[in-house]
Amino acid sequence: MSAIQSSCAYCGVGCGVSVSSTKADWIDVDVADLTLIGDTNHPANQGHLCAKGERLLDSLAQPNVLRYPTLRSGMPLDWDKASTLIAETFAQTIADHGPDSVALYLSGQLLTEDYYVANKFAKGFLKTANIDTNSRLCMSSAVSAMQRAFGEDVVPGCFDDLEQAEVIVLVGANTAWTHPVLFQRILAAKKTNNARLVVIDPLSTATAKQADIHLAIKPGADLALFHGLLGYLADQNCVDHAYITAHTEGFDSVVSQAQKLSKNLAELANQVGIPVSELTEFYQLVAGHKKVLTASCQGVNQSTIGTDVTNAMINCHLALGQIGQPGSGFFSLTGQPNAMGGREVGGLATQLACHMGFSDLERQLLADFWQTDSVAEQKGLAAVEMFDALAEGKIKAIWIMGTNPVVSLPNSDKIAKALADCPFVVVSEISPDSDTAKLADVLLPAQGWSEKCGTVTNSERTITRQRGFITPKGEAKADWWAVSQVAQKMGFHGFYFDDSASIFNEFATLSARVKQQFPNKVFDLTGLASLSKGQYDALLPTQWPIASTSQIGQQGERVFSDGVFATASGKAEFVAPFITPLSVNSAELPLTHNTLLLNSGRSRDQWHTMTRTGHIASLRASIPEPVIHLHSSQLQKFSLTDGGLVRIQAAVNSNSVDSTAAHFPSAFTMARAVIDDDMPINMASMSMHWSAQFSMTKGVNQALDARVDPVSKQPGFKCQPVTLSSVELALQGMVFGQHDPSAQGLHWQVAQTLENGLCHHIGFMNAEDGFAYQATQYSLKWTLTLGCQHLHIQCNMDKGLLKALKLLSDTKVDVALTQMNAFIGKPVDNQLIKQLHQQIKAGNSPLVCACTAVTEDQISEQMNDQFNDQVMSDGIANISFAQALDNTQSLLGCGRQCGSCHSEVKQCAKQSWQEALSYTEIEHQHAVEEDVA
Repeated sequence: MSAIQSSCAYCGVGCGVSVSSTKADWIDVDVADLTLIGDTNHPANQGHLCAKGERLLDSLAQPNVLRYPTLRSGMPLDWDKASTLIAETFAQTIADHGPDSVALYLSGQLLTEDYYVANKFAKGFLKTANIDTNSRLCMSSAVSAMQRAFGEDVVPGCFDDLEQAEVIVLVGANTAWTHPVLFQRILAAKKTNNARLVVIDPLSTATAKQADIHLAIKPGADLALFHGLLGYLADQNCVDHAYITAHTEGFDSVVSQAQKLSKNLAELANQVGIPVSELTEFYQLVAGHKKVLTASCQGVNQSTIGTDVTNAMINCHLALGQIGQPGSGFFSLTGQPNAMGGREVGGLATQLACHMGFSDLERQLLADFWQTDSVAEQKGLAAVEMFDALAEGKIKAIWIMGTNPVVSLPNSDKIAKALADCPFVVVSEISPDSDTAKLADVLLPAQGWSEKCGTVTNSERTITRQRGFITPKGEAKADWWAVSQVAQKMGFHGFYFDDSASIFNEFATLSARVKQQFPNKVFDLTGLASLSKGQYDALLPTQWPIASTSQIGQQGERVFSDGVFATASGKAEFVAPFITPLSVNSAELPLTHNTLLLNSGRSRDQWHTMTRTGHIASLRASIPEPVIHLHSSQLQKFSLTDGGLVRIQAAVNSNSVDSTAAHFPSAFTMARAVIDDDMPINMASMSMHWSAQFSMTKGVNQALDARVDPVSKQPGFKCQPVTLSSVELALQGMVFGQHDPSAQGLHWQVAQTLENGLCHHIGFMNAEDGFAYQATQYSLKWTLTLGCQHLHIQCNMDKGLLKALKLLSDTKVDVALTQMNAFIGKPVDNQLIKQLHQQIKAGNSPLVCACTAVTEDQISEQMNDQFNDQVMSDGIANISFAQALDNTQSLLGCGRQCGSCHSEVKQCAKQSWQEALSYTEIEHQHAVEEDVA
């Protein structure tokens, strides 16, 4: 069986995958012919994959795949007409309104070659820098901080530092869910190297539950925490004065400000929101170890102070002389598989290719290399600014590639309206079903993962070949090809590429030219500039900088180890944060009596806006509907019920960046309340993934405004004030089989893919609408009483076979969905009704492990068996929870594959163990009382 090595399509770990086919010639390969495993030779994952990665092949079975260019009317057209229409419209728009009246919005899902051609097209020939990427939403604060400190957007370390660190500090990062493969390396380091894990996060996440120290700080208090740490390190004389003098600038002014915080640790701890003992323990831990690694993710980046927070972290490591040293320093955990590759080619509106800026010298180099006199003269509009300009009518034409801004940007309704009103919208996508695709005037079929070929760069600067292994169906094309066709028809030279190899060769050659003229820059692909097509096709994972061909395949490399940085002086900069007492995301954010802070983030098993993963049954099972997690004390405050529906809406707050009518979101979203007493009392948490494609009330960004970090222009998605209110449904439940999504009175509707079909969770404000929904004179209807719940059942038949099954009640209906859906298509008779009743009464058990499909009931049952076995063999005094958990995981496999569910498995097992122990103690007490009697 032959195999092709490629890379995963999800997070910034950039895991290698190996795809095998039963067809040795790889001709007419179908998904059924393929198997996928982790690539044991890839340095990022060494064969390991998370639950999403293991199901990459399942993501290819899209319910609706875009294969031909299509107009908004639905009329198909060929590529020649489509590219001509785009070229003529863009050209006319520029002629009428100037180059900044057009824009491109890209994605970290694009390959580097796609990014390069799109960037060349906009900044080199359209003469506009209005080209940005959804990486602005996840990485730009880290980028800005590294540019300020190091002089360039460069992550100094590598993944190997996780194994070599003595202390690992995760800040605003739920790594167990967002980067599961890396988190397994962290847990291994804890076990083998006795590394200490510190998690800094307001929320008690799956990651925090496995930390040695969890600092549950107030939202936004990480700025004061790390600024105070710098002062503490100086107070304790732990800083490396020789390194600071030789390799940095600005230390004295920054540290004097920091020491104002560290002079009173009790006051600082109160400001941060943790006990002074925890603050001191953390500070002493950092001060007492030589190898301290700090890694941050969206909890830091997606904040209006994200750039300053990141610089505060970097300041500490500069003071310790730890940048570029093994097992230490600062590390930015990238969100997407090619966010870094996009930044390398200039995908952000605020930079040019190869980490260049907009100086005359840099622009001239690019003009000479591309042979153009139309290089953009200044920075363009960042994502939020771009869509503001779209809403204001300043941008008349936009091309969106591989991303879903109607869902992913804040104030979603405003984005949707802006696109609907825009004169010309082009969207390149793999599916016509995304919320953004539905607003396109021209919809272009793009090649997706498994079809396209190129390169990606992961979080540790490793370039990996992403190889296609399925022949594209229909007329799906690479994004670089689509842009090149339009560029050619606009009369631009330099877009006649043969393949992705020729594009990469041009990009690497440009990199060599930039390195030659600006030798202080770190980014360097000189060693890859002369690759033949065969060498490009066979390229091994390689970490930049790559000065010569001898470095191809290198790994574990660090930069700035010599203390020479990419600044004009060659020295790193200490950056003073601007601390304000009432910063939007600060620890001092005031809340009114009817508001709380909403934190939006990832769920364990989904990806971005679910276009790729929402139809995979095993990944949908753990969270079938949108949920909002909140502390039980908030139920009474907001008149909510556990499991009830909640309306979530933005709260007008004086600290909002702009709460005017034009910028403040008026829309709302809805979710089910889930009680979680691990949540801070004044906070709630909701997944970012939901959209109109799957949920009638869309997603969390309906309720978030577009406040941004003033330096990076990254939106502050985290911890915005919202109001909650209860939504009283007269009837709610689900329908299997046939479903009418436009039925009268539907107030709640969520689509869920099952292993054997589809179901829709539905709800009605008016009971009459619920009873009337899909009811005909031939419908079979009855009511089943289950304790206090009255379940209204309706069967719709066609020729005696079940075509639709409706279950409604005045409270939440909880049944095993796949088993219920199995009745569809079967004869409706007494036997079916009997089996239906049995299945309803059996209830449902929540999924815990997506890899093994293990439920709470299975874990509980196995833990009870383990408990009883130990009591019988060793006695109650000698039982071991750890042994029982280990045996349970070995038998069921849960938490033993990607490991992202380990904390959930442990929590479920612990609850079952405690219940068994409590019951045994009660029985023992009863036996003693009977003996005494």
